[in-house]
Amino acid sequence: MPRKDKVVSLVEKVLSDHKAEDIKTIDVSEKTPFAEYYILATANNIRQLNALSEIVTDELAKAKIDVGHVEGTPESGWILIDAHHVIINIFSKAERERISLDEVFARK
Repeated sequence: MPRKDKVVSLVEKVLSDHKAEDIKTIDVSEKTPFAEYYILATANNIRQLNALSEIVTDELAKAKIDVGHVEGTPESGWILIDAHHVIINIFSKAERERISLDEVFARK
């Protein structure tokens, strides 16, 4: 099994430490030219969604990992953090079910 990317490991730890739920890392390197990994996580409410987004971006900055941009708002139920080869998606429960990225990347 290949060694995990340092960005992936950092983001997974931050999300886990801050009580994100259903954290999944998907290797998308052979499915999309835009990224190597997608990380999906669920927040319990709007406040947690906002906090997780801020904490992840802060921790990436502390580790001197560039964040290309952040899209979405807590009120929308979905925040996307573009760390170039790693795309972090933090969802509300309802929005994660509606978007179904888990299923999109599970298809062959």
